Amino acid sequence: MNILLISASQRDQSNSFKVAQHIKSNILETTPKLSSSILDLSKYRHLLDHYGFENNSGLETNNDSLLANEKDEVLALLYSCDAVVFVTPEWGGMIPPALVNLLLLTANGSANGLPLGHKPAFAVGVSASGGGSNPVSLLKAYAAKNSHLTWLPLHAIVQNVEQFLEYPWSPDSIDRYSQVQSRLLVGIKSLVIYANQLAPLREELVSLSKVHPFGQ
Repeated sequence: MNILLISASQRDQSNSFKVAQHIKSNILETTPKLSSSILDLSKYRHLLDHYGFENNSGLETNNDSLLANEKDEVLALLYSCDAVVFVTPEWGGMIPPALVNLLLLTANGSANGLPLGHKPAFAVGVSASGGGSNPVSLLKAYAAKNSHLTWLPLHAIVQNVEQFLEYPWSPDSIDRYSQVQSRLLVGIKSLVIYANQLAPLREELVSLSKVHPFGQ
């Protein structure tokens, strides 16, 4: 089984990316029969041009080629995963624009199919202070509409992220950061169960989703 972690920050070496690495090293890499990878959106800057207006000349530019290459790489990762973890920073109460474009890219017409269709997804909000809930609310409110992904009822919010990343891994303890670690652990374990159960049903469910791919 292949779990894809999406680090939704557009900043290099962001705390969201570090949280994704934290999840990968402490949970996914210690779980048998799991493979995992991280899609770091800061490495795919031309995806911000997707649905953009930079080139209206009708002529292909170097940026067009870079965008096409990045789109192909990202779609390959999305199609090959069995489940996805969104690690999303809170920017002024919102999610980063690169993540919005990524979600637009997962729609049937843009992706030539539904790469995340009926795959389970786990949301992780990240905040440098006491926020982090808004990204989870925003994602669960609209991100499944055109992607047809399946949200877990669980989620996790990592507040005071720099302190969290420095804290020893101890999800069985009862202190604040350990309980966040426990939420991440339980969420990932649940994600794997969902992915196993949905796998034999996905092809049939995706074919039904394609009848009305825009979720109305």
